[in-house]
Amino acid sequence: MAERTGPVQAQHRADEAAVQTAYTAFIQHTQKCTPCRTDGADCGTASALRQTWRDARTAVAV
Repeated sequence: MAERTGPVQAQHRADEAAVQTAYTAFIQHTQKCTPCRTDGADCGTASALRQTWRDARTAVAV
């Protein structure tokens, strides 16, 4: 497979950054959110953040 360069590499990096940003937001929320930590289930905000992360991963995979 050819190595990604130029605009293609820049887009790949931007996509990967979006995935990492979404994942970081989800993890940071669940670490600070008492219901997420004590109930063992995602609160509404965590569910939305998890879905954003999944959507970002799916966009990169396509």
